[in-house]
Amino acid sequence: MSRAAGQHLQGLRRVVADDGLLGAAELRRIAASLNLRPTKQWGQNFVHDANTVRRIVRLAGVGPDDAVLEVGPGLGSLTLALLAVVRRVIAVEIDPVLAEQLPVTVGA
Repeated sequence: MSRAAGQHLQGLRRVVADDGLLGAAELRRIAASLNLRPTKQWGQNFVHDANTVRRIVRLAGVGPDDAVLEVGPGLGSLTLALLAVVRRVIAVEIDPVLAEQLPVTVGA
C-alpha cells in the first residue's frame, strides 16, 4: 500500500457511530473520502439505517455459534451488526475500493 493510501486509511479509523454501526453520516463521509458512488453494474446499495440492519440480523436468526458468509458487504453496515452477534463473518467483496475499505471500517 502506498504511503498516501496508508494515510488516507489511517484518517478513516474511527468511522462507526456511537452504537457501533454505520449511519448515514458515516457512510457519506466514507463514500466522499473514497470518491465512491454505488454502481448499478454490481447492484450496489448501501444500507444506512441502523434499525434496518439490526432487523436483518434479528430476522436471520443467527447467533454466537454461527459463521456467516456475506456476499457484497460494501462498506460494512451489515458486517458490523453481524460481528456483534455471530462467531465469524466471511465477507466477499468484488469492488476493489470497497474490499480495501472494509477491514478499516470493521477494525480488522
